[in-house]
Amino acid sequence: MRLAIFGATGRAGRVVVEHALQRGHEVSALTRDPARIRPHAQLRVVGGDVRDPAAAARTLEGADAIVSTLGGRRRDPDVCAEGIRTVLAAAAGKGPRRLVILSNYGVADSRHRTAYVAVSWLIERAVLRDKEQMEALVRASDTDWTMVRAPVLTDGPRTGRYRTGTELRLSFTARVSRADIAEFMLTELRDNAYLRRAVAITS
Repeated sequence: MRLAIFGATGRAGRVVVEHALQRGHEVSALTRDPARIRPHAQLRVVGGDVRDPAAAARTLEGADAIVSTLGGRRRDPDVCAEGIRTVLAAAAGKGPRRLVILSNYGVADSRHRTAYVAVSWLIERAVLRDKEQMEALVRASDTDWTMVRAPVLTDGPRTGRYRTGTELRLSFTARVSRADIAEFMLTELRDNAYLRRAVAITS
């Protein structure tokens, strides 16, 4: 499969790119700093910003599916919503329809009245608001999307031992490794088990 990956040099994105190449996928990765990605025979690196329509379109050329691991920062609090708006516009029409996107547990309909969610919003309000706006844009699109709502991410190894579900309730102890996130996102591209649904994940 030919994948267009956005957020490719983030902490989760780098792992997704690595696992995608290990699985034999062809990858087109967008980054503002191409030097941060190691060359690979099946990797095409596109330099640019995800909010640039031309850069997004170049990344999508020839792709069968889109993977987004865009992550917000306090100094750039709207990058997820603005970035996915650009990607969706570039993909409209002849672009790939399949989209698997990394989000956060605690946004939209997973914003349950629990201590975990309340503290998350207290600490990361701008980031979560950005993710919530991103999810709304994805839901309104005509893509075949899956949103993966993650808790705290760790740098642990791939274990293959994680739980997923649309009704999964996460607590303060919820964790999952970036390697397991990568495995699940890439598997979901193949299996379509959560097509047009948002799914929580935890180890």
